[in-house]
Amino acid sequence: MLKVGIIGVGAMGTEHFLRLMNKITGATVTAVSDVNEERAKKVIAPYEGVRFIADPIALINDKDVDAVVIVSADSTHEEFCLEAIRLKKFIFCEKPLSASAAGARKVVDAEMAGGKRLIQLGFNRRFDPAYKELKELVVSGKLGAPLVAHCAHRNANYPEAFDDVVAVTGTAIHEIDTMSWLVGDYFTKAQVIFPKTSRHSKNKDLHDPQIVILTTSSGMVVNCEIWVNCQYAYDIRCEVLCEDGTATLPRHARVEVCTANSKSCGMTSDGLGFFAEAYNEEFQAWVDACNADTYCAAAASAWDGYCAAVTTDSCLKSQKSGGIEEVPLTDRPDFYKG
Repeated sequence: MLKVGIIGVGAMGTEHFLRLMNKITGATVTAVSDVNEERAKKVIAPYEGVRFIADPIALINDKDVDAVVIVSADSTHEEFCLEAIRLKKFIFCEKPLSASAAGARKVVDAEMAGGKRLIQLGFNRRFDPAYKELKELVVSGKLGAPLVAHCAHRNANYPEAFDDVVAVTGTAIHEIDTMSWLVGDYFTKAQVIFPKTSRHSKNKDLHDPQIVILTTSSGMVVNCEIWVNCQYAYDIRCEVLCEDGTATLPRHARVEVCTANSKSCGMTSDGLGFFAEAYNEEFQAWVDACNADTYCAAAASAWDGYCAAVTTDSCLKSQKSGGIEEVPLTDRPDFYKG
């Protein structure tokens, strides 16, 4: 039985705690850490044997913690990953790997120096059935080479603190990783365009929506619409244009209701609900890999996290310059192949 320690039990961390305790086989949570002690103790209260440890570094070092789930503030991910790598403990880290590309590179270098892949990064769309089907079709070549992709990432609304930086590092980063994985290529150019801003943007430092345009090493273009105050629901879209046809991400199944001369279909309010199945799949895969003393090849690695960080850094530069910025990436090291 894998003994897991969780750092961060906010909305997502609490969902991961409950998932590991109630839905995932082969693991149990033995300790949690959070800056809000009262909240953390309330989360773990119904479960015997789960301890609260105030210091996250102490949690990572605890003898009753075999593996660590990091769901804390983005700025802490690098430090906690490095400590767990030092101790050779398996890690599930929610994105981003680090708040900067330089920090992400430190984590990659540390993992490579240790000689063992320990990190699984929380890019869960790789486990979503619809995205997996879309990838299989695109890479099969049945529609010819992919040329262009249109993506949309929409949230109903976000708090006032959400700004242009988080629009890239917290939202667009999903499309950045997903599309690189989906077409098997990395990005070499990035540009961010600011259309007219919605009146629903709560922060003067947030342009909403934004358009992120990415170019792969093969010349494919991916345009991503990032709209975090769309008001109506959480909505993810993706269409890939290939030489001999198109492939589109199916809409998640919901019951369709027809009444009073109208037709409606329910939607989801956030990503935790929209990708619930994918979250379960990725955590089960992580636990299974840890228990087998290996890594999950289907999951995002530290190198994928580094690539995403380099690309988001270029997007942030483009937000300021308004122009096309180079994405200084190189081929994947052998350590991260397979």
